[in-house]
Amino acid sequence: MNRKSLTRALAALLVVGGFMLAACTPEQHAAVMAHVRAQDALRAGDRFAGAISDAGLARLRACESGGNYGIVSSNGLYRGAYQFHRTTWNSVAAKYYPHLRGVDPAAAAPYDQDRMARALWATGGPRNWPVCSRRV
Repeated sequence: MNRKSLTRALAALLVVGGFMLAACTPEQHAAVMAHVRAQDALRAGDRFAGAISDAGLARLRACESGGNYGIVSSNGLYRGAYQFHRTTWNSVAAKYYPHLRGVDPAAAAPYDQDRMARALWATGGPRNWPVCSRRV
């Protein structure tokens, strides 16, 4: 299954909240389930997985960046889906995810941006997003 087919199957799944799997081909169903298992495995390795829910992260991300992981603020200071300042990003990375230190937040993988946001939320709470945290 190619990436485009997987994306369509996942989009269909999201649109109808899981009931669309019955209408998927067996190949699409297997791909969706593999994706779900992979996401669960990734979250299992995330030490801050319980700090904020996936739904909370989605609301925070939507408010901060419209869900765009590659976005950069007009002044260039805030980067990525959660609008990290590089100093904040590097501080969190140095403590919890050293391999991400020095990485541009807007260029980091979505999973890494989510992990960094969870870590920041776990250690500093909503004060790091003074406006958008109200939507979480």
